Amino acid sequence: MPEHIPETPLPPIDDGTLISRSTELLVAPVRDELLMMDIDRDCYYGLDDIGSDIWRRLESPCRFGALIDGLAADYAAEHAVIAADLRPLLADMAARGMVSLA
Repeated sequence: MPEHIPETPLPPIDDGTLISRSTELLVAPVRDELLMMDIDRDCYYGLDDIGSDIWRRLESPCRFGALIDGLAADYAAEHAVIAADLRPLLADMAARGMVSLA
């Protein structure tokens, strides 16, 4: 059965948005990926190597702009492209309770 994600409006994600990862998930590395289990929701998630890198960068809460700056420097990509790719991922993660946005 597909997981129901509540349709709670999320705040817009801009450079000043503070991103904090959930402490409620069980996380285990598997090769270059991370497997995550949310026991309360009875579901699990997998992050590929880039998603795992983003998760590690969120070990301490950080602003969206700082996250984009670090990714752009390390992946030699344009800020706008990374921001456009990352916004929907973070919105999905927030809807699933994996991160909080403030």
